[in-house]
Amino acid sequence: MSSSGYQRRNYRAFLWHAVFLSITVTFTEVNTVIPAMILQIGGGEFHVGIVTAIMIGVPLAAQLNFAGFLHGRRRKKPFLLLGINLRVASLAAIGLTVVAVGALSVTQALLIVYAELLLFTLSGAFAGIAYVDLVGKSFDRPLRARFFTRKQMISSVGILVSALIARQVLSMTDYPRNYFILFLAAAAVLLVATGGFWMIREQEGQRQERSSYLRTLKSLPKVIKADPNLRSYLVFVNSIGFHVALTPFYVVLAKERYYLDPALAGNLLFIQIVGMVGASLLWPALVKTRGFKGVLRLWSYLSFALPLLALLVSRVLPLGFYLGLFVFTGAGISARKVSQDAVVVELSTEENRVLYTGIIGTLNLSIAVFPIVIGGLIATLGYVPVFVGVSALALLARLSLRRLVCPVDRSNRA
Repeated sequence: MSSSGYQRRNYRAFLWHAVFLSITVTFTEVNTVIPAMILQIGGGEFHVGIVTAIMIGVPLAAQLNFAGFLHGRRRKKPFLLLGINLRVASLAAIGLTVVAVGALSVTQALLIVYAELLLFTLSGAFAGIAYVDLVGKSFDRPLRARFFTRKQMISSVGILVSALIARQVLSMTDYPRNYFILFLAAAAVLLVATGGFWMIREQEGQRQERSSYLRTLKSLPKVIKADPNLRSYLVFVNSIGFHVALTPFYVVLAKERYYLDPALAGNLLFIQIVGMVGASLLWPALVKTRGFKGVLRLWSYLSFALPLLALLVSRVLPLGFYLGLFVFTGAGISARKVSQDAVVVELSTEENRVLYTGIIGTLNLSIAVFPIVIGGLIATLGYVPVFVGVSALALLARLSLRRLVCPVDRSNRA
């Protein structure tokens, strides 16, 4: 197969996966659906913090271990398939647990769901490292940029359609049957999504010496010191990561200030998805002129403004205005999704891409730690100090972008 034919085949395969994955992501949305489910089971702010750490922080912290395991292996596709099939199994298990929640205590139900979500996220992190490496090997730079933006656009359409379905299921079906339906459907759709990965033609990489976790960990200071670009990006993701961890707590704030029922959870999800779809239409033009650095810059602006707006609106305006903020949380989520893999690919080379993915994930300490303590901080200090502090940290993220050199910067200098 020619190089162009190889790229076209993989392009279609990755987009197939993206379309069906978008439906799964909507049905298991970490910022609306899952926090609402935890609250329905009987949890509070602290439990939402734990589940946010499991969904966002834990898989990032585990990436370096997975990177040490995968680094140097010539083929990544088998490990990609292993990871995604474990995700399918975990989603089905969550659906079965939720429907049986009446026979369990709140603590038992939460612990079982936590364990199943942990399997879901860890297997996703394992598959994600292989995914980034395969994308980097499958396309040249111009096609990669087109792939990431088009992937987000197509995914957003799938997310919008599935959000309408999720909204109906959450509002018209009683708890816990509504979440049972969502998670079983998510498992089935993700199983269909695996078909894209079976179609991938992988070019075997060069054989490299595999590294243990301890050896990979010891190499971090040298690798980070040698690449100022990597250092700048680590500052950015850690500063912006506080807002990523805070995002599910917009739902918790809505519950406290207004009233949270299954219908409202579905509305929040739908409005957030509308924001994601709208933002996805902006990214191709922005990436073309400003590169993925432009996406990061807009993301930092949103992360600064949204916590302050949430505090203001929730205190002085009715629910309808607060719902409108979820358009912008959706735009921020879209910015993260379209840029996180793309920037790693751009900053790394084929030889160190797996290692860089692991380093950036593991050293994203704000996302790994902050979700665990945020519920306690809000309970102790209140919403105002926490939300204002997160907003201030987003300014630091903005400053770190000035030192980040992306391909668009090099093109402008040429």
